[in-house]
Amino acid sequence: MTPLVKVSGLSFSYGEDELISNMSFEVGSGDFLCVLGPNGSGKSTLLKLLTGFIKAGRGVVRVGGADASLAPAGLLARLLAYVPSETSTPYDFTVREMVLLGRTARAGFWRGYSSEDEAAAESALRETGIAALAGRSVNALSSGERQLAFIAQALAQETRLLLLDEPTSHLDLKYKADIMALLSGLSRRGMAVAAVLHEPALARLGCNKVLLLGRGGRYSFGPAVELLAPPRLAETYGLPADSPLLDK
Repeated sequence: MTPLVKVSGLSFSYGEDELISNMSFEVGSGDFLCVLGPNGSGKSTLLKLLTGFIKAGRGVVRVGGADASLAPAGLLARLLAYVPSETSTPYDFTVREMVLLGRTARAGFWRGYSSEDEAAAESALRETGIAALAGRSVNALSSGERQLAFIAQALAQETRLLLLDEPTSHLDLKYKADIMALLSGLSRRGMAVAAVLHEPALARLGCNKVLLLGRGGRYSFGPAVELLAPPRLAETYGLPADSPLLDK
């Protein structure tokens, strides 16, 4: 089976020093990949390379078999959905209206929403557990509710791959657990999920694959059970292996 994401020999640099160096990995249907590493190791940059938003210096990123650097934006929007780390809503949309915006990849900007679009939005609202908030202003939501609303918007695109940059940042423990449970459930139903995380403990809540990014382009990719071991994490983060921050 062709992987949904196939990265081969990927390198990228913002200057003279390579941030990502000769990286290769695959993500398939049903995989939940967690991307971990210290600040400045290239985690967010990697997601942008996967979306085709920025182009690789060397190597190839294929999403659904298409070269992400060459594929039209419309095609990529049907292949993957992306939730950035920083979200904003300059207009006072209701939650339902904002989730429906996820359908523009299929509906376009100039035609009205169809019954199929409405059904996809309602399904996404139910999937994320926020159907009761559909009529609320998105600007009146708590941080956790707001994050779920943006994930619902991504799900409304009806893609097979979901990319999330720090989906649990600035949230309390309950919402962190809820979001990880949601993402784990999506992967169990066959969606491929890749999420940048800052807390290794969260990666234990459903991730089956891990990509550890280090300084200078170093990386490790493999099963979560191996890469979430305290010695591997300690090496990546520059911490002692018995640090409570690594949370055995």
